[in-house]
Amino acid sequence: DKIDQVGKPVIYKRELVWRNIILMALLHSSAVYGLYLAVYAAQFKTIMFMNFIAVVSSLGIQCGAHRLWCHRTYKAKLPLQIILIILQTMALQNDIYEWSRDHRLHHKHSDTDADPHNSRRGFFFSHVGWLLCKKHPE
Repeated sequence: DKIDQVGKPVIYKRELVWRNIILMALLHSSAVYGLYLAVYAAQFKTIMFMNFIAVVSSLGIQCGAHRLWCHRTYKAKLPLQIILIILQTMALQNDIYEWSRDHRLHHKHSDTDADPHNSRRGFFFSHVGWLLCKKHPE
């Protein structure tokens, strides 16, 4: 726990980001509706296309935001960078700058208050909750 200049403990108060809470609720409600449509209304080729898009957009996160821009594991020419930017955008996981910043902070300050998805704050927080509240001041 932190101590202020007077010697009193500083208590961190979590602030919710209602915009993100509403967007996350809409996203997951739409996913439930989409699952209903997939079972009762969609054609097989639509389901196959949806799975293809899910896999391809995850490459935007894994190969683009994570390996290329966050860890700088490899170098890519502009055409590949543009493709990875488009795929990462399709994944709906923030922009590349935010994704890379938060992931680098996660590695630098793992499991501390400065870690954006601090696992000591629980399973839900480390996977979803961190998107629904303002970042810790550290």
